[in-house]
Amino acid sequence: MSSVFKDMDQDDRLDALERKVKKLERNVNGGSKMSGIIKELIGRECTIDGDGIYGHSCTILDADDEWVKLIVHEKKSDSTMIVRLDNIDSITLD
Repeated sequence: MSSVFKDMDQDDRLDALERKVKKLERNVNGGSKMSGIIKELIGRECTIDGDGIYGHSCTILDADDEWVKLIVHEKKSDSTMIVRLDNIDSITLD
């Protein structure tokens, strides 16, 4: 049983290292430029495609170097989501 917990710890460490590497890559490859572009879109209606969001109409509320805060407009109700910039594939302005 203890080996399962060791594996979980190693998986958690690996995930943390992967996040750090992605952050470094983003900083080197102009990730701050992307967040700057998204900051210009605050308050605008758009459609965002990425992990967990496909073709939903959204309003961008706030953005920083790693995260974007959105209101996702769904048929029955609106929901607020916070999404990592790495998880966004494309943004289409409505």
